[in-house]
Amino acid sequence: MNELFLSLAEFIITPLFRWICLAITIVLNIIKYTNEPQRFSFKTAFTGLTFKWHLFLIIAIALTSNCLTTIGMWGTIPFTKYLPDYWYVYVYIIALAIVTQITINSKQVEDDGSFNPPPTYLLPDKYRILISYVSLVINIFTTLQSYIYFGIADYSKKSILSRYITERYGGWYEGNKMDFIFNWSGIFDIVESIYILFLQYNFQACNYGLPSSWNF
Repeated sequence: MNELFLSLAEFIITPLFRWICLAITIVLNIIKYTNEPQRFSFKTAFTGLTFKWHLFLIIAIALTSNCLTTIGMWGTIPFTKYLPDYWYVYVYIIALAIVTQITINSKQVEDDGSFNPPPTYLLPDKYRILISYVSLVINIFTTLQSYIYFGIADYSKKSILSRYITERYGGWYEGNKMDFIFNWSGIFDIVESIYILFLQYNFQACNYGLPSSWNF
């Protein structure tokens, strides 16, 4: 059984597989954001922003976290030597530009009794929920990959805090603190995925001041 788990762990942290999972994460984040009906609401979220800008802020932070993960992986397991320096910055800018344009083009809607239909590109709720579930699983998986890959920096420290947190990702030491923060930022992706799944799973148009025709 232990050999099975060791083999599975080795497969999970295979460089190519890690890069594929990261690419899927970024794509799913954009697809998820595009299919969030709450983006069109005038209602205010817990940040004090309307859901349009509240969700834009969340996707911007999520993409930044993805960029930090990319930087960490590129410094340890680059998949090619032919890309230009700082190529991941260009990818980040393009991804952020896409979601920014989507946000700007998305007009907010109010329920005026006219049953205005949602945009034709919005997927039905069962698919939105499915995408959110898949995104959550992939985000957990990518975080687990890096967690296993970096192991424990100092095995002589036996406390729970050291073994599971401060000694991970090279440890909280001078010269490594930035990498430590970069790699732990993956936790935000999991939290963000849980939150978006919650919004999608519990979506009711009336709660966001949207026409009832948006319940589909």
